[in-house]
Amino acid sequence: MPEIASLMDLVDRILDGLEDGTLVTGFEEPIERGSAAGSVAVLKEPGHPENVVMVRLSIMRVPETAGTAFHERLLELNHASLGRAALSIDEGVVFLTSGRPVEDLDPGELIDLILWTSEYADNLDDELLAEFGSENAL
Repeated sequence: MPEIASLMDLVDRILDGLEDGTLVTGFEEPIERGSAAGSVAVLKEPGHPENVVMVRLSIMRVPETAGTAFHERLLELNHASLGRAALSIDEGVVFLTSGRPVEDLDPGELIDLILWTSEYADNLDDELLAEFGSENAL
């Protein structure tokens, strides 16, 4: 399981940055889990003073013939994630995003944020590509 080991190494580096105060806006590391790819980044939340750790992975291209059924399916999946992550579309690509304020972020929350989101993205891309066409794979 080299992917999980490398994700845990990333978690350790982020935790070290939290502890020593070096985890700041602008931090960004690429991540992969199965066929899902993206990044973990620290961003300044617009209109708020605190930083946010954000995990964002690309899922698939939006099908050229995407209609109401595709968008309704994304909304259903958003609802099913129980607020832990959200699907979005940007420049014709579907993304899964999850975030948490850096302040008071504990190790368990960080592990869950990165590992759960990346696993869910890897499962979702397979599910959505099977449903809406593998030609939309990234």
